[in-house]
Amino acid sequence: MASFDAVNYSLRPSKAIQRQLVFEGIRKLHERLRLSDSVYVGLGSVWFTDFVLAHEILNINDMISMEVDDIGFARAKFNAPYATVQVRKGSSTDTLPELLADRYINKRPWVVWLDYDGGFDEGLMDDVKLIVENVPSNSTFLITFNAHEMNYGNAKERPERIRQLFGDTVPDNLSKKKCKTPRLRHTLAGFAVDFMKSVAATGRRKEAFVDTVQIVYQDGAPMVTVGGMLAAPETVNKIRDAAGNAGWRCRPERVIRAPHLTIREALALQAMLPSEDSLNRDNVQEAGFDLKVEQIEIYEEYYREYPKFAEVRT
Repeated sequence: MASFDAVNYSLRPSKAIQRQLVFEGIRKLHERLRLSDSVYVGLGSVWFTDFVLAHEILNINDMISMEVDDIGFARAKFNAPYATVQVRKGSSTDTLPELLADRYINKRPWVVWLDYDGGFDEGLMDDVKLIVENVPSNSTFLITFNAHEMNYGNAKERPERIRQLFGDTVPDNLSKKKCKTPRLRHTLAGFAVDFMKSVAATGRRKEAFVDTVQIVYQDGAPMVTVGGMLAAPETVNKIRDAAGNAGWRCRPERVIRAPHLTIREALALQAMLPSEDSLNRDNVQEAGFDLKVEQIEIYEEYYREYPKFAEVRT
């Protein structure tokens, strides 16, 4: 089953928060480096949520979506949100080499987001190598993948499976404990970043891979998003300084697991914020409903990014 038939990606609050954090982070880096005329490459499916944000937040016009499913391709062409969105038929493995050879875009900085719903596998590994080794200088590259432990074999075999995927970045003595939930998601995130760095370091290009994003979020399955920039030598320190700033929000320490709130609940909480004092259950109960402490904390931390959904009848 195609992922667009299984999940409405526009209605996942944790993922919506993750997207906002990522695009705001990229915007800050682009402004600092004075980058313009970028190209966005992704997997828009039939929803194109990230494409809309790329256009609105990053002011990117030229955007390319890859779709391998026949019906998905037809639907994607119909649902493309802007005139400048191209939908290419084919898998990322087949389509990316064609894009990298395109003279119209292969000298401009790219923002590439390979947003998968499956686990990290050999196909994604090959895509990572291709992108890291070939995208233009000062391009941003992000991957999202499923961190559910069953995507990586049974508990006994999992350390070896992770070594197969991420190579020499994984130590020989990787413990089984780090390969089990809940630690597995952070283990995978760290190795994925190290893998990207190692590919850049062992290639012929002068640019270094500077990691800027490491987010774990969960609406259903635990998902990992990691990435960074293929930084030209003169921009490396600027990127590291920005991403190392205390206000940088693209490396949250805990999993983003946003509460599913009704519009009325979300508006009631929003009306209490911002506040010098942290919200607590007493505040919520006084408003007329109740939430767990963790749900209140997550909402307060991300209320600016929390999506607002409404049913529209025509």
